[in-house]
Amino acid sequence: MLDLAISNDMDLTGTTAIETNHGVILKTDEWPRDCDFQLVVFSPSGKRCDVVRPYDLAKDIARAITILDEVSDLGDRKPGWYQRLKRCAEGALT
Repeated sequence: MLDLAISNDMDLTGTTAIETNHGVILKTDEWPRDCDFQLVVFSPSGKRCDVVRPYDLAKDIARAITILDEVSDLGDRKPGWYQRLKRCAEGALT
């Protein structure tokens, strides 16, 4: 899953408790100290999450779109999901 999150608390070991935009409580060791909210990725059944930088995610999407374009023929009319991903990735590899 992918969601926005805010930090709630930090324990003595530096682990941050976060709450996602949909009320899921998770823990992470990667929370930047100078940010109010972050993009996080997590398993729906998990207790921990990873912080994902939007620019890094955009680069990953751009690489996936590039590979998809090389190995697949989606035709002239691309599906909506392809168009959304393509827009998310614009400029990420330039």
